[in-house]
Amino acid sequence: MTIATHDFTRDAKVPLGHCSAGTLELDLGKLMSGRCLIQGSSGAGKSQTLRRIIEEAFDYLTTIIVDPEGEFANLAAHIGATTVVARDYANDGLTALALRTRQHRIALHLDLTDLEPDHRIEKAAAFFAGLLSAPREHWAHTVLVCIDEAHLLAPHMAASARDAETRRLGVATLTDMCARGRKRGIGTIIATQRLAKLASSVVSELHNHLIGLNVFDRDVARAADLLGFGGDQAALLRQLPPGEFFAFGPALSALPVLAKIDTTITPHIGRTPDLVAAADLAPDESRSLLDLDTLREVAPARTTHAVMRGQRSLDAFLLDPAAPAAARIVGALGRIAPNATTADDLARHLALPANDVAAGLDLLAAIGASDTMPRGDTRIARLSARLRLRVVDTPVVGLA
Repeated sequence: MTIATHDFTRDAKVPLGHCSAGTLELDLGKLMSGRCLIQGSSGAGKSQTLRRIIEEAFDYLTTIIVDPEGEFANLAAHIGATTVVARDYANDGLTALALRTRQHRIALHLDLTDLEPDHRIEKAAAFFAGLLSAPREHWAHTVLVCIDEAHLLAPHMAASARDAETRRLGVATLTDMCARGRKRGIGTIIATQRLAKLASSVVSELHNHLIGLNVFDRDVARAADLLGFGGDQAALLRQLPPGEFFAFGPALSALPVLAKIDTTITPHIGRTPDLVAAADLAPDESRSLLDLDTLREVAPARTTHAVMRGQRSLDAFLLDPAAPAAARIVGALGRIAPNATTADDLARHLALPANDVAAGLDLLAAIGASDTMPRGDTRIARLSARLRLRVVDTPVVGLA
C-alpha cells in the first residue's frame, strides 16, 4: 500500500492569525524539529489557540489530542479522530494503543477525564511510552501530539511525598518524548495555564513559544525570560486581551511578535459560561429540592476510632463485631473503585444480611475508610478518597 504523505519542503505553513507584519504562520516542518509551547492564564485563549493549530494542521500530519479536561470532543469529531476514554483501559493497553496508532496513522483523541491525578499521569505516561517505542519503520508516519493542560501530566512539584514517584514518571516520560521525538516523527505542542506549574525540564525542550496573558509574578518572569523581554516589556504580558499572544521561535517568527489568533471552526467547549442568576425559590422549596435530611453525614457510632492512632486503633477495629463484614465490604468496594454501589448490592454480592452490611458500613465510615450515606433503602457507599488513590486499575464498574 502506498502511503500518502506531505512534502514538508513545500506548502508546509499554516495560518494562525494576524500580526503587524501580516499573517502569522506556523511552519510545520520546523515545528516537528522544535516543538511548541502555548501558555496563558485562564481565559487567555490558549486552548482556543491549540484548537486553531489542530484545525489547520490535521491535513498534514496524524493528529493526537491529549485532553485532560474533556474539552475537545467536538474537535475530534471535526477532524475524524477516534475518541478513547483512558479510564476504560489498563496502562499496558494504552501503550499498545499508541503503537497501533503510529502503525496505522490513526487520528486519536485521548480523553483523560474522571481520573485521579496520579492515575491520569500514569495512563498518559503509558501512552507516551508507546508512541516513543514505535518501530523504526513507523517513524515516517509523522504524528502531532497536542497536549492541553500539560501541567497536570508533568507537574513542577508533587502534591505530597506519596505522589513524588508518579510525578517523576510523568515528567521523565513527557521530557523524553519532547527530546527524542524529532527523529521518531513526533511533534509536540504543549498548552498550560501556568509556567510555574509545568516541569522546567519539559519547558526547556520547547523552542517555539506562544505566550499570552499572565498575572502571577513567577509566570510573568519565566514567560519574559523565554521571550527575551526586559522589565518594561514583561509588563505587557499582564495587559494582553484574550486571543493575543507573543509568538517567537523558528517555526513562528525570528523575533517576538504580537499576534491576534484567528477564530476557530469548532467552538471551544470549555469557555466560561454566561452569567445566570440563582433560582427564585422560597427557603422551604429549596430545602425540599435539596432533600437535605438524606444527605446528613453519618454520625459515627464509634467515635473512638476517629481519634485513636496506631496499634490502639487497629486493636479496636479488629475487636469490633462488625470488622469481618467491614473487611469484606472494603474488598468489594476496592474492586469497583472509584465507582460506588448500594448497600443492597453489597448484601447480595457478599451474601450477608442487610444488618451486617449496615454495621460494616457504619464502622468503615467511623474510621474514614468509606464515603457513605445514612442507613436507608437507597444507601450508597464507595471507598474514601485516600483509599481510592491506591487503586491503580479498575477491572469492573459494578458488582456482579
